[in-house]
Amino acid sequence: MKVHLSVCKVTDIDFESLLQKGKSVFLFDFDNTISFWKSSEIPKDIVQLFELLKSRGAMIFIVSNGRSRKLNYEIPAIWRAMKPLTWKVKLKLRNFLREKDKVVVVGDQLFTDVLFGNLLGAYTIKVEPLDLKREFLSTKILRFFERLVFGRVRKNSEKEH
Repeated sequence: MKVHLSVCKVTDIDFESLLQKGKSVFLFDFDNTISFWKSSEIPKDIVQLFELLKSRGAMIFIVSNGRSRKLNYEIPAIWRAMKPLTWKVKLKLRNFLREKDKVVVVGDQLFTDVLFGNLLGAYTIKVEPLDLKREFLSTKILRFFERLVFGRVRKNSEKEH
């Protein structure tokens, strides 16, 4: 599994650099990536980030396995996306995913978000989850395996640099 970049939180990502490298389609996980689990609130700093990306011509989408909800910010979203499977997202966003080298996937889980990004052929960014206490039981179990795998992934990516 390939993690291109690992950061603490979404606002730690150097989006300016990504834009300069030709990245223009950003797929963000929602729960525990940009906001807390089951929340409908996109924090102000993330809204500002989205506005900056949009002002630079980027396309931004929420791609979440969570339930549909009304957000405090207007943004196209694919709920119940069934990540890491890609067919639903490919079906809905096919016009935006044609040039894989322009696509960035940002999420907090290896086995859903990063694997999904790898299957799309996108640039993947792993962020630390916002809150580990409030998650599905299945997510908590996957986190255990993530810690095992991510240590290995991190070591391999360090060898490449």
